[in-house]
Amino acid sequence: MAEIKDIPTARIDPKSTVNVRRSQVEEGVEAVKSSIKEHGFWRTNPIIIRPHPDTLSEYQYEIVVGQCRLRACLELGLEQIPAVIEEIGDDAAIRKSWTENESRSNLTKSDKAYWVHKRMTRYSTEGKTATESHQLTAEFLGISVPTVINYYPLAALPDSVMKMIDDGSLRVQDAKVIAEYSQRPLMKERAEWISQLDKPHKDAAQKALKKLGPGAPVAGLDEETNRIVAKKTGTVQVTVPESLREKLLEWGEERGLGDNEAIIITHMIAETLRGA
Repeated sequence: MAEIKDIPTARIDPKSTVNVRRSQVEEGVEAVKSSIKEHGFWRTNPIIIRPHPDTLSEYQYEIVVGQCRLRACLELGLEQIPAVIEEIGDDAAIRKSWTENESRSNLTKSDKAYWVHKRMTRYSTEGKTATESHQLTAEFLGISVPTVINYYPLAALPDSVMKMIDDGSLRVQDAKVIAEYSQRPLMKERAEWISQLDKPHKDAAQKALKKLGPGAPVAGLDEETNRIVAKKTGTVQVTVPESLREKLLEWGEERGLGDNEAIIITHMIAETLRGA
């Protein structure tokens, strides 16, 4: 079992190149401060640090896991913090930080997009193909290849749009299409537009973005989206002769459809088409 030591907080660099959590840190720090004030330290769950990789740094250690706990202690003026010192390189430190934060559900979609893009860029500069880069990134971060493919383009989006993804107002699949088929100055406007649509219109909006391209105005995209939805959900007018209305209602009653003629006709058409 790793030895837990009380390390002076002043000797630990609170900024880290390997800690994967980049957003919503302040909220995490405030939560930890409240916990420390109420319950004290968490010796059974120490932070993880490593000897600082920069020999010229004023700090002796670099934080790997537990930046919110460290910053909370610093802001509370606490002079020591329970920690485990590990001699690990960058890749091992990043993976440890990723695993720890994922297990706590601390990583936002913008965090994930940043690290997916960072790993993909690294493998690409090493001469790997796109397929190889996708696979290597997925293996390194412990996620699926489709997730890598969806998150990689998001790094092109401005912070204002990434915040929309993090707060759940913008779907990842919509953001991906915006990133791939939009000029950067138009990304936020397009994100705000598509986030207000219902699901059928959002799905159609993706097709409109791909069709009309990077510079199309939102008005044009909205018109094309409505056209796609209207074409997909076209209506059919049916006139039932009065002489057949009673038989129509009997058909619906036999199938437990009530007396709504539109519902009965819809089921009748579907049943006929299935048997065709």
